[in-house]
Amino acid sequence: MSKKAKKDSSRLFWVSYADLMTAMFIISLALFVLSYKLFLDRQDALVTTEEELRVRSLELDKQSLALEELKRRLSDEEMFASTLIQQLNDEKARLLVMEIEYKKLQEIQKAIEQLDSRYFVYQPEFKRHVLRSQVQFDKGKSEIKGQYRELLIEAGKALKGLVDGLEPDDNIKYLLVIEGMASADNYSRNYELSYERALSLYNLWDAEGINFDQDRYEVMISGSGESGVGRDLTDESKNQRFLIQIIPKIGELKAIDYSSIDSTASDTLVTP
Repeated sequence: MSKKAKKDSSRLFWVSYADLMTAMFIISLALFVLSYKLFLDRQDALVTTEEELRVRSLELDKQSLALEELKRRLSDEEMFASTLIQQLNDEKARLLVMEIEYKKLQEIQKAIEQLDSRYFVYQPEFKRHVLRSQVQFDKGKSEIKGQYRELLIEAGKALKGLVDGLEPDDNIKYLLVIEGMASADNYSRNYELSYERALSLYNLWDAEGINFDQDRYEVMISGSGESGVGRDLTDESKNQRFLIQIIPKIGELKAIDYSSIDSTASDTLVTP
C-alpha cells in the first residue's frame, strides 16, 4: 500500500471515530436529559404524593379527634342513661313502698274506726272520735267531776286497748290528739279552758295507769275553745266535749326489701 493510501486510510479512521464519539455523546446527552426529565417528573410526583399524604394525615387526625369526641359523648350518654334508669328504679321502688305503706295505713284507719262504740262515736267526715256521753263542767272550771270519772277511765282503757292492739311497725308512729271544746257562754278564757280540760282528762288517765308508749305514740293536748269543725249548732251546752284523734304517721321511707315483694311487682322495675 502506498503512503498516500495509508494516509487516506488513517484519515478516514479518525473521521469515523470522531463521528462515533460524537454520536455516542449525543446519545449519552439525550439519555441524560431524558433521565433528568424523568427524575424531575418523579420528584414532582413524590412532592404531590407527599402533599396528598399530609392532607390525608390531617383529615385522619380530624376524624380521629371526631371519633374520640363521639366516644366521649356516647360514654356520657351511656352514663346518663344508666343514671336515669337507676333513678327510675329508685322512684318505682319508692312508689312501691308508698303503696305498701298506704295500704297499711288504710288497714290501720279501719282498725281505728272500730274504737269501742260504748264510749265513742266515730265521725268519718272529720276522721275523729267524740266521747259518746256528755261531760259537763262548772263554768270556768277544768276539774272533772266525780260522776264522770268512772266513765272516762273506762273510755281511756278502751282507747289504750285499741292503740296497744295496733300492729307495731318501725316505720309508722301515731299522733294521739286529746282535744277539748268549750261552749260559747261568753267566758273570756274558753280557749285556755278547753285545753285545761283536755289536760285534766290526760292526767286522769295517766294517774290510772292509762298511758301510751312514747316510742310509738306522740300525745298532743289541745283545745279549740269555741271554734273548730263539727260543733253542735243547736245546743251550745253539748259543745263541752272531748275529741279523740289517732293519726298514723309514716316516718322516713325504708329501703325496699325486694325479697319480700311479689315477683310480679318487682318485674315492673326498669332494667338496663
